[in-house]
Parts: sequence; C-alpha cells; structure tokens
Amino acid sequence: MKTQLIRGGVILATIILAVFLFIFGKEHAIYIENKGETFTPKTAYYILDGKKEVKVRKKKKKREYAKGPSHVIEVRFKNKDGKEIKITREFKVELGKKITINLALIESEDKWIKKEEIKKETKK
Repeated sequence: MKTQLIRGGVILATIILAVFLFIFGKEHAIYIENKGETFTPKTAYYILDGKKEVKVRKKKKKREYAKGPSHVIEVRFKNKDGKEIKITREFKVELGKKITINLALIESEDKWIKKEEIKKETKK
C-alpha cells in the first residue's frame, strides 16, 4: 500500500511538472511591425523582455521568439513633431494565437496589439 502511494505521488508530480513546463517553456512567435494608419515613424526601436534593442524601419515587419505567457515590450520612436516617445507595455500570449504588435499604433490603448487564431492546415 505504501509503495502504491509513493508511485502515485511520483506520477502526479511528473504530470504537474510536465504541464508547468508546457505552459512556461513554450516558445511563441511574436510579429512586430511598423505600419501606421495616419503616421508611421521612419525608424522605431523596441526591446522585448529586456533583451537587446532592435530597429524596425518604416513599413517593415520583424519576427521575435519569446518563451512563456507574459511579456514586456519597450518602444521608442520620434513622433510627427520630432519629440522622442518611449512607451512600455505588458501583454500576454495565449496558446493557439498569433500576436502582431504595431509599433506605430502603440500609443493607442486597443489598436497596438492584434491576436488572431492560428489556422491549421487541412490535408486533402
């Protein structure tokens, strides 16, 4: 009886560890673009999760990979008046969703991030 309890505990601990590693160890693709509706900065710079600074030119798109569900992005660029703007945003990545961050729209509260369902290919 004691041996069965120990084996059950080990199996349960292994399952919990596997679920934890799946959620926090999964790598997500995050697309970062610099395409505005009315104004697009000539160049924008971003730092994703405290890593190195990356430059994105006007009307260009970059792809970053990040692990885990929670992330922070710091963005800086010059606005229409030539004043440098620095904005920090936090966001979460959900499983099965494609994330696109628009640096030109990061000043707005709702338009700066787009979450879309990932379409699975069907075999014919």
